[in-house]
This record gives sequence, C-alpha cells and structure tokens, in this order.
Amino acid sequence: MSAFPDYLLKLSVSLGVIALFYHLVLRKLTFYDANRHYLRWYSILCLSIPLININHYVSPEPTPARVFVQSVPAITRIAKPETINSPWDIPAEPAVAAKAGELTVSDWIFYVWLTGVVIMTLRLASNVRSYLRIRSQSHPVSNDDGVKIYHFDLDMSPFSFGRAIFYNPHLHQPDELQDMILHEYIHVQQWHSLDVIWSEILCIINWFNPFAWLIRSAIRQNLEYIADQKVLENHPDTKAYQYLLLKAAVGPEFSLVNQFGYHSLKQRFVMMNKNASPRMLMGCFLFILPLLAVVLAAFRWDVPGKGKKVINFYRSPVEVSKRKPQNLLHLAGLLLDETGKPIVDLPLTITHDDIFIRTIKTDKDGFYFAELPVKPEKGVSHTYSIGYDDPGHFMSYRVGETYHGGFNFGERFDYCFVRKRPIPELRNFHYSVDSKRFYDQYNPSNTRTELKTYLLENIKPHKEEMALRMDYIATHRWSKDVITLYKGGYFDRQKQLVGYEGALKLFLDGKKATPREINEAFKNYPYMLSGDQERRNYGPDNLSTEITYLTFPLYRDAPPAALVKGNIEEKDARSFDPARLRNEPYLLDGFRQVYGASSNLIPEKQDIKRAMLLKGKLAKYYDPSLDEIWWIETRPVNEVFERPDFASK
Repeated sequence: MSAFPDYLLKLSVSLGVIALFYHLVLRKLTFYDANRHYLRWYSILCLSIPLININHYVSPEPTPARVFVQSVPAITRIAKPETINSPWDIPAEPAVAAKAGELTVSDWIFYVWLTGVVIMTLRLASNVRSYLRIRSQSHPVSNDDGVKIYHFDLDMSPFSFGRAIFYNPHLHQPDELQDMILHEYIHVQQWHSLDVIWSEILCIINWFNPFAWLIRSAIRQNLEYIADQKVLENHPDTKAYQYLLLKAAVGPEFSLVNQFGYHSLKQRFVMMNKNASPRMLMGCFLFILPLLAVVLAAFRWDVPGKGKKVINFYRSPVEVSKRKPQNLLHLAGLLLDETGKPIVDLPLTITHDDIFIRTIKTDKDGFYFAELPVKPEKGVSHTYSIGYDDPGHFMSYRVGETYHGGFNFGERFDYCFVRKRPIPELRNFHYSVDSKRFYDQYNPSNTRTELKTYLLENIKPHKEEMALRMDYIATHRWSKDVITLYKGGYFDRQKQLVGYEGALKLFLDGKKATPREINEAFKNYPYMLSGDQERRNYGPDNLSTEITYLTFPLYRDAPPAALVKGNIEEKDARSFDPARLRNEPYLLDGFRQVYGASSNLIPEKQDIKRAMLLKGKLAKYYDPSLDEIWWIETRPVNEVFERPDFASK
C-alpha cells in the first residue's frame, strides 16, 4: 500500500498548482464562465495526473529536448514490493515473521485518510439531511419551466439547490424579490449545484489538503460572480443591488446550497465594480499548460541518465562523489541526548520499504552504522530507514535514504540530538554532514572506522549549538521579550534559536532595529506574535536571515466617514514627487508599504492618479504612532482596496 501515500502527495501537489494559479493569476479576471470550467475540469484532472508517467512517451535517446525533463526534480513513488524478494543476502530472522503482520506506516496513512473520508462523508450526509428537512417543511408555490419555488418560515437568506428555489416572503419586500429570484434562477438554470457537489466531494477525498478547501471556496465564490453578473446585465442600479445583498444576508450559512447573501460579500462588491477584463487576457489560461508539464515531469517514475547534482524532495540538492559506491548504501550517524552525551546501546530497527530487516545498536559514542546492498528497479523507488520507536515513551528517532533505477538521491550522514527529558521547549534536532568529502578520500575496506572518525571530526559546531539552546532554556524560565540576544544567538518567546548575531538582520516597521527597540515596541503585548506581526526569511540551515516586526497592520477596512471629514489634504498628483515616499510612511492603493513585510513599491510619477495626506485621527487609524500618512492611488477608484469615502472630507 506504499503507493497510496505517494498518490496522495502527488494529488496534493497537483491541486496546489491549480489552486495557486487561480488565486494568483485568474481570480481577479472577469472571465467567470471560463474560471468555472477551469476550476471544475482541472480539479477533476488532478485525480489522474499522478497516474501519468511521461517517460512512456519520451524517446530513450538523450536528445536535447529531454534536457528539460531531466532538470525537473522528481517526486518519486515509494512502492513496496509485492513479494518479499529482498536484494540483500541476509538470512531471515524469526522476528521477521512476527513483524510481517504488523501495520506499516503506509497502512496507518491509509486508515487515517479513510477515517477523515468517513467523517467528511457523514458531514455531507448531515447537510443533505438538513436540506431535505427544510424542503419537507417548505410550501411549493410555483413550478414554472421545471423550476420549483418554495416558501419557508426560517430566518435564512434565499437559496437554491438542484431545480428548486427557497425563500421566506416575510423577510423581503415584493420589489426586492425579483432580483433575488433572478439571482437564484441563474444558479438553477446553469446547474451550479453540480459544481457545489463536486467541490464537496473534492474536500471529502482531500480533507487534509488546504488547497482542496481553497478550490472549494473559489468554486463557490465564482458561481456567485456569475449570478451577480447576469443580474446586473439587466439591473439599472448596481449600488441598490449591493444594498439588497447586505440586507438579505440573514441567518446561518448553509454550505450545501447556493445562498443569495453569502460567500464573501466584500469581494463580490469589488468584482461588481471592476471593469471588464480585456479579451486578450484570455491568454492567461494557457499559462497553466507549461505548469502542468513541469508537474508531469516531476511525477515521472524514473529519470534516465545520472547527473552529478542529485535532489531529494525532502532535502536541498547535494553533490555526490564520483567514488560513491553504486551498489551499497550507508546509513550512519551519531545519536546523542540533549546535553550532547552519546546514547549508548540503543536498539535501532532497519527497514526496507517498511519491511523489517534487522536491529543494530549504537556504540559507546552513540555511533551507528549499516552497510546495505541496493538493487535499483526501473520505475520503482525503495527506501531504507533506521530508527527507534517506543510507543510508551516520548523519545523517538528515524531517518532514511531512497533510491531507484537511474536516479540516486545521494546520502548525508546524520547527527540527531534526541531529548531524553520531557522539556516542553525542547524537541529533537537533526543536523547532517554531506557525504561527498568522505567518499572522495575513504578506503572502502575500512568504511565503518573512517566514517565514525569523519562524523566525530565534524560534530563540534552542532554540539556547541545544542549547548547554547540548553543553556538558554535552563537560564530563561519565561522571557517577556520578543527577541533575546544570548551568547551570540537570538531566541524568540518560544525559547527557540532563530539566528545568530551578525547573520540575522532585525527590522521594526521597515527600519533596521536592535533587540531593545523591538522589545520596547511590544512591551505591552504579552502573547506570542502572529504572522501579521512577525515575518521571517529563512536561510539554508533553517535559521532566519531576516525578521521583520510590525506594530501596525498592513491594511485596514475603510474608516468611518466621521474620521475622514476634516482629516484629508489633497495634493496635485501631477506635481507630487514620489521620491519623498522613501522617507515618509504611505499606503499604496490601500496597502501599507514597508520593507520586509510587503511589496515596498514606490510608484512611478506618471502612474500616480491621486495623492492625499491623511492627518490626525485618520492617520492614527492606520498607524497609532503617526500624525500624518500618505494615501497614494495608482489604480481606478473601484480597484483600490477599502478606499475611504473621500467625498465626505
């Protein structure tokens, strides 16, 4: 069943590509019908993409056209052999038979997935039951052109499902019902319920995948755009229709149906006021094709040819020595506790594709070593892993290496500091050292001894870092500071090392800052900072290279009219010098621009359509520390995010 996790992984990646392309490229376009087809058919296509292996359709000769395919990292398939014909010549131990009936990791993944599917199916069944109950309590009043209209007495916004429309006549005026019925009639006539049902099925299958839920939300929202657009084609007053939407947004939201007053009213209003996208932008839909080509290249099951650079899906690219053996794989490392002392005589189990092979133990230095034969198979990946699992104890450890025909992932030797005490702030820390320098000079007849020496020679910086972590945890029970500099290392409120002095740059509201300045800014904020208040850029060692802290939001809802009046000074956009924005705070088209946390754009002079200086309470609404802030617009009024009502100035 090891192919099943591989399928789920590839399905998740495919849905991620589809969802992100829609969110970043297509979402702002007004081609709603085309977006509907894109979201529906491409999300269905994702179910079959993981099963396509393009290597069946690519010529085996190394032609220039294949350079692209070979340069894309492969997301490999980990498949358990159907018969236990192991590539190693190790006599079977009695323990193997006992282990054969146990559940593998792949089995557990399947059962966890199946549990989620059952729960999500029950959720859908509950929604269907609620709909049938509402329908049974409603009174049919019309059956025109195959569309049934029902009255009910619930405090709910009008909705439609299948070929039926439901509304409460006591909640709405007769002159309002025409637009409401028309809106829901469009849902019915275009069979939008099929899209809704598919989005629910997609989330049942991919309940664990946030991209599936993003696609579900996009499908529902785009259906409302379609209905709104059709209504407004025959509606003389857009604002009157928007007020009707606000007024009709009553009662709970019902996830199974198309409901008149829900699904992000704010974004619906933005799209109603948006100018129609030029037809030439329809070409954007073609850009998904090269992205899918990259996905298919990544999903290929084997890659002919061997390169010097190898890529592991879970690790950074590493360079492999030419002297590295092709028929052997070495699992080796040092196992230590949180204080840096070796963990001696710890039994470690070795598995191949989740099948138990044998047990080895760490020596007096915490060193473990296993030399394992590999037998690459074309189109099938295999994984060796080694680790310690004790269900009755919090200490656990597992690492592994993968190989398959024509593509070697390379090796890194591991250092693992495993916590032996239940310290909440402490977890296992993994470090590694590349194998190339070792294989470039090793003697194959003395691999174990030389490899142990190599690991011990390179452990010093990792032990020093662990000692620094432990020392900080021991000396700081609770720190009220957001960032603390301790012995050359920066620690956050969770007592985690985030970077080193000289390598980590700190910014406060877009300007370089010291830890003292940052802590002073948040001295009255005792909680953990959110992602809107703290933004980190990470380096290759998983430590931060830059952290930006913000004391103000990057955007806000439109302010009340009372704040706008008397607090606006309009400037001539033609004479405004954008160079002053380098030193003065400003919002660009509704978003605060600041280094390290947003786009930090300074517009070109010819692009500025409006320039206004916000003062007093209005400026403090956007940033409590300011008395003045610039409001700059480069886009049409209806495209500026949460634009204040400047007419009330």
